[in-house]
Amino acid sequence: MAHLVPVDSLGKYMYLEFAAPSLCDHSDVTADIDYRQATSFATLFYDEKGRVRKTIKWCSDGGDLNNVVYYDEQGNILYAVYASTSEKYGKLYSCNSQIHIDHSFSELDFREGFHLWINMTTENLASVYKADLKMPENGKSVTFSPVKAGDRAFLCTNRAYISPNGRLINEDDRMAGTYFGRRVVIEEMKGDWCKVRYSIVTDFDETVGYVRVEDLEIIK
Repeated sequence: MAHLVPVDSLGKYMYLEFAAPSLCDHSDVTADIDYRQATSFATLFYDEKGRVRKTIKWCSDGGDLNNVVYYDEQGNILYAVYASTSEKYGKLYSCNSQIHIDHSFSELDFREGFHLWINMTTENLASVYKADLKMPENGKSVTFSPVKAGDRAFLCTNRAYISPNGRLINEDDRMAGTYFGRRVVIEEMKGDWCKVRYSIVTDFDETVGYVRVEDLEIIK
């Protein structure tokens, strides 16, 4: 049984009886897998009418990114990026009940595993978690704005380039490396491309390289 927990803009769980409801930024779907702490399976974002419009879902152990899904006002899927591993990932587009898919793996793999990764409707999402996905009272609605330098994001690709429209980065370049779901920070914008770096400070070069804007999902 999962629980819906309100979260503030800093990513901290809230106790609504001790905080102003307007501070609620989004909600997490959590469950007590480990008795010492709750595990977050998904993050939910709502529109002004309290409908789920975007979800960020983690793998069953609460670790790596599994998918990011956008829903329409009726709760049907519009767009999704998803992965089963860092090498097997794809994008789904839905328009007028027609589905188009771009993916990095075989059609057989896709047919056998697709519905393990993506919830096609918010109704299905609620049934999987056996939870009421109602927006917390007076919670904030999600806003979408243009991508800009300084934004935090997930990589939705395992490819990075040495420059916009340049060659693929390889091990000899000694860059930070890339994989689906890696957290990065946008350092610079160049048209439809972004220069990104690793979001955790290390003793090594943090630069990941250039990726297309369409291969990023902003964390918000």
